[in-house]
Amino acid sequence: MKLYLPFILLLLNFSVNAQIDNRSEQFNSYKKWFVSSAFGVQISGIKEEDFVSKNIAPALTISSGLWFNPSIGLQFSYKGPYFHTISDDDKHPYLSIFGEVLFNLNEIVNGEMENNNNWNLIIHSGPGYFHNKYFNKVKLNGNLGIINDFKLTESVHVFVDVSFIVGWDIYQGDEDILPSGVLGISYLFN
Repeated sequence: MKLYLPFILLLLNFSVNAQIDNRSEQFNSYKKWFVSSAFGVQISGIKEEDFVSKNIAPALTISSGLWFNPSIGLQFSYKGPYFHTISDDDKHPYLSIFGEVLFNLNEIVNGEMENNNNWNLIIHSGPGYFHNKYFNKVKLNGNLGIINDFKLTESVHVFVDVSFIVGWDIYQGDEDILPSGVLGISYLFN
């Protein structure tokens, strides 16, 4: 038996390496660049008193990124242009630029299974730069959210993204949240 052990280990090594190489080839050939744009609404805050009509403002998101494989991607985004607060009637212009990691939960959970990939649930999160132009303040912040992505064609997808800009002293001097819901379209380059 001792004589066969190195031979068995060698065969196992070749088998595992072949599977890893095959998966790596699939992932390396998968890389897909994309651009997306979305429009919707945002409010300042998540407390009950924040959910009033005067607090609703437009939300615009423009992104560009790369899916490294079907499960993991990276995107850089702009979000703006302004928000309202319940404390005044002014527009509060801002600029938010952030980078995020994308995780396609359908692929992570069911990656080995055959699925039609017409719908994907994607979580995204990452750090950002937030410039409140109203107060001329610059802060670091985070962005996190969840995307429902629907494939129309191989290259064109529509999506609904519910996300949150979170940070300290973005607009009211303590922990602040700017939630938004947007409907968008993305184009994947093959």
